[in-house]
Amino acid sequence: MELIAIGVQDHTDAVRDRLACKVRMLCDKGIEVDMTERSAGPLTFLCFHLHDTGRGIPAGQRDLVRYHVASALADAIVCDVAKEFVARTVRERYPYFDGAEQEKIIACAAAALARQGGGGDGCAGGADRDETSRAFTRRRSDVLFKVLDYLDTSSCLVLDGFVRFRLKGFVEELREAADAAVDDYMIEREYNEFIRLLKYFVDIQEPKIDEVHVVVRPGGLFRLLDSAGKVVDNDYLEGLTPEFVETDVDYEDLLMSALISVSPRRIVLHLGRGEGAAETVRRVFEGRVSVCPGCHLCEAQHTKARLPATGRTDQN
Repeated sequence: MELIAIGVQDHTDAVRDRLACKVRMLCDKGIEVDMTERSAGPLTFLCFHLHDTGRGIPAGQRDLVRYHVASALADAIVCDVAKEFVARTVRERYPYFDGAEQEKIIACAAAALARQGGGGDGCAGGADRDETSRAFTRRRSDVLFKVLDYLDTSSCLVLDGFVRFRLKGFVEELREAADAAVDDYMIEREYNEFIRLLKYFVDIQEPKIDEVHVVVRPGGLFRLLDSAGKVVDNDYLEGLTPEFVETDVDYEDLLMSALISVSPRRIVLHLGRGEGAAETVRRVFEGRVSVCPGCHLCEAQHTKARLPATGRTDQN
């Protein structure tokens, strides 16, 4: 008897392979099920049959086959359909990006989907990979339960229509991931253009000082020191109070302006924090930057950072 028929148009090979794997697994468990194909217009129907050996078909076998078909479809939707949908969304909604840019955005969208739930992308560390796995499991479980609910009342499921009409929340999640990836890509592109502009200003200037040390004062304020430990005069960092860090002004931009204005031959970073600023400095002053492994300047700022607020008397 035909138990279930799955209609597929755009992902036939991937869905067939996933379902065939389930058929082999069920047969290994002693359940006599097979999968046949028939065509109806643009659709290919993958049909599942349970064989009656003469003693009737146990109800549990029907439920087991239904579950494993739903499981294979959930995998196909979350992996194959989702990937193709995001790619198509990017290409249709953002045709003004060239092919290479679109591929970067698609990859960024895939990473954004993986991060949902607090995780990271596939290159992240162990804890982030755990969160990524939970995000995938949550998304797959949502889809699986919806497929099972549908197959409880219908023996025929057309995949594309099911995704479009029964998984609207899932589709919207994919669309939002594509849009967010475009935003992330634009921010990254603007940042890279900003770096190129700063590098241009650095390259056209003659160095005005041999060496500058970048340290962090209490309250998060940056300070520039020369090789003798004296404060380097500049109009960007000196005279600011710790409260300035809480304003809308980008304090790291002021650090970059101060460094460009003195144009040092060498820069030594004693940051300890502010990794974003360190990365920007390294990119703009490429080949001139080193990170201090630890010295009296680093120890001094760590000691001040550990002092209670009432004990911090040196704000300069």
